[in-house]
Amino acid sequence: MRKSLSVALAALITVALAASCASGARGDRGLQGKAIDKPVPIQLSEAEQERMELDAIYSLVESRDFIPAESRLTALVLAKPDNRSFPVLHSSVLMSMGRLEDARAVLKNELATYQDNKEALFVLAELERFAGDAKAQRASLEALLRVDPQNADAQAAMGDIHYDGKNYTKAEESYTRALAQAPDHVEALLGLARVKYRRDDMKGALGILDKAIEIAPGDALAYLDRSRVLYQMGRYDDCEADLDQAISLAPESAWNYLERGRLYLDSGRPKLAMADFTNSIRLQPDYFLSYVYRAAIFEADGDDSSALADYRKASSLYPDYWYSFESMGVLAYRLGSWSEAFSSFDKAATYTKNHAEYYIAAALSLMRSGNSAAAREYAGKTLARVDKDTYPAQWLALRLLMDQGDMSSELEVRIGAEKNLDVRAGMLFYLGAYWVARGKVELGQKYIRMSYDAERIGTIERRMAEADLARLSNDT
Repeated sequence: MRKSLSVALAALITVALAASCASGARGDRGLQGKAIDKPVPIQLSEAEQERMELDAIYSLVESRDFIPAESRLTALVLAKPDNRSFPVLHSSVLMSMGRLEDARAVLKNELATYQDNKEALFVLAELERFAGDAKAQRASLEALLRVDPQNADAQAAMGDIHYDGKNYTKAEESYTRALAQAPDHVEALLGLARVKYRRDDMKGALGILDKAIEIAPGDALAYLDRSRVLYQMGRYDDCEADLDQAISLAPESAWNYLERGRLYLDSGRPKLAMADFTNSIRLQPDYFLSYVYRAAIFEADGDDSSALADYRKASSLYPDYWYSFESMGVLAYRLGSWSEAFSSFDKAATYTKNHAEYYIAAALSLMRSGNSAAAREYAGKTLARVDKDTYPAQWLALRLLMDQGDMSSELEVRIGAEKNLDVRAGMLFYLGAYWVARGKVELGQKYIRMSYDAERIGTIERRMAEADLARLSNDT
């Protein structure tokens, strides 16, 4: 994971300002000799005036007052067209404002004339990274490395590209080249530590991260990365301490709260976990996993409606995460929202081919809604998608739903012979739910109770069985 755009831009702006001011050393403006009665106007040199203007712009950037900063920078660029750092600084501020196209235009214009402007090439690469164009980012970095093959920043960034592409060998080579030029390059150290982590070398990763934190004790990302290593090593107290430190250094980072929330959840502190997941959602509302974890806590607390709402959001953000649809189906079933239960189980089956029970749950949801004809049609359509030899019990259940007859003996025999206890308990539930939908409540309740008493905790069928037993008890 790279640093956030705001952190990266702050570094870029600082570098650009430093480069812009390198030739503008301050003069000694102290007054020597005897005291004087009247203040004497101090005549500033052109370099000193430029430095004061840059200081003012930096103050505006620090306070995120970008509009006047950009206006003053534009004036500075026009006044000093020969300063190659000013366009880079201008583009960095435009990026901070979210004006990526304008920033790209400034950099492209600069590079059209000065192809070897290393700062411009690097900032353009960062712009393309933020824009999600890895190909364009790589092209800019390669152009920079042709101009400056020893550029540690470019080598580290190239390592990130290889890492994202899961080419850990090339990533390690790039990070190592960066560190050969700059042994204290924190980004390269963090990248190399992640490669070690991926290769399950926790001891090696920890040593590198310890060094990175020694070099940059204020780098929140280093603590976050080290917390993950410590977790894998079973050092949970140290992991929590690092996450606390990461949050204190970067309270605006959603990842820090997400990771600590997961630690709290794993260690049996759901209330603290809930607060962290909520903070993660507040800071990054478009990341699906925070909703998934929070939904699990809502469901454990018996708040099915809130859990369902969070799973809906997660599935809208990342439909390929089929577990969200599974949980939506279970919760909708528990709430008696049969139409949503059907659509959720049907979507879950679309995203994964290894769970034939989703077809059964979807067809049963249609039956429970009173639409037996639609259930029969759906079961018949999906029966051909289930391999009878691989999933014999599920195939028989779908056939029963398709026929909707009173003969279930073949399925009962198959369930009795089933060695997988989860499958056996699940099929008992589906058989019971089928008889309830057919109006044979007492028979259905018997099978559902058998499924529930099997105590296959965590299965979707047990979660639904619990709701059905409560419903049937209330009806009687």
